[in-house]
Amino acid sequence: MLETGMGEDFAERRAHPRIPISVRVRVQYTGQEFSAQSVNLSAGGVFLETDRRLPVGTRIHLVFTVPIIAKYPIRAEGEVVWLDSAGRSGLAVRFVDISDDDRALLAELAEKSDSLLGEG
Repeated sequence: MLETGMGEDFAERRAHPRIPISVRVRVQYTGQEFSAQSVNLSAGGVFLETDRRLPVGTRIHLVFTVPIIAKYPIRAEGEVVWLDSAGRSGLAVRFVDISDDDRALLAELAEKSDSLLGEG
């Protein structure tokens, strides 16, 4: 069950292609911290598999490393845009503040995902 008012065509309106990739993501907000796993990732955001139920609109700080594209952690500020309780419990997060270099790395990952992830 989607807990959002975005409608079913939301995926078709994404500005950035998402790729399935699992990396550990450290999430910080209001003095709390937890770890989650990414389900998919793009230059515009990430879907995190977690049982944590943060309200839509919650601002969070994310830190993660994608070893196949960078040796250093990517840091971003994000906003929870919807919750998914069907299938995998998790949070869809839109990046609201990320460096241009990190966004470009994530865009390159999506563009070259077949060869980088061994699918091509």
